[in-house]
Amino acid sequence: MSHPVLTLELPEDIYERVRRAAKGMNQPLEKALVDIVRAATPSLEKVPAEYRSELESLEDLGDGELLGISRSRFAPAKERRMQQLLDKNQSDQLTDRERRALAELRYASDLLMLRRSYAALLLKYRGHRVPNPEGL
Repeated sequence: MSHPVLTLELPEDIYERVRRAAKGMNQPLEKALVDIVRAATPSLEKVPAEYRSELESLEDLGDGELLGISRSRFAPAKERRMQQLLDKNQSDQLTDRERRALAELRYASDLLMLRRSYAALLLKYRGHRVPNPEGL
């Protein structure tokens, strides 16, 4: 499999850092640089496939939109409903309809948390200071 080739001019100080890192990693400069970029950039490879396209769409958003997503919350009514269903589930009293509703709310809640987290990660990657989760 062929890989894209990139010719890149680096400032001298960056080149020296990469050269020293490659030496310390006992790797050719090109391989070390690939590893450094891989480690420094966001990846969705471990995210379940059902969520991946939703998160990939965040990569095209501007910083303001990402900040808004990172601060978004589950609607209070949905949160209350989910808690009611969870409580009812504890006593094994859910109907089939309530089970489906709970599954949908859990999915929505999981997706919201993943969106918030990935938005914050993208902001951090773009050089912004991101507050602790409690601050979001």
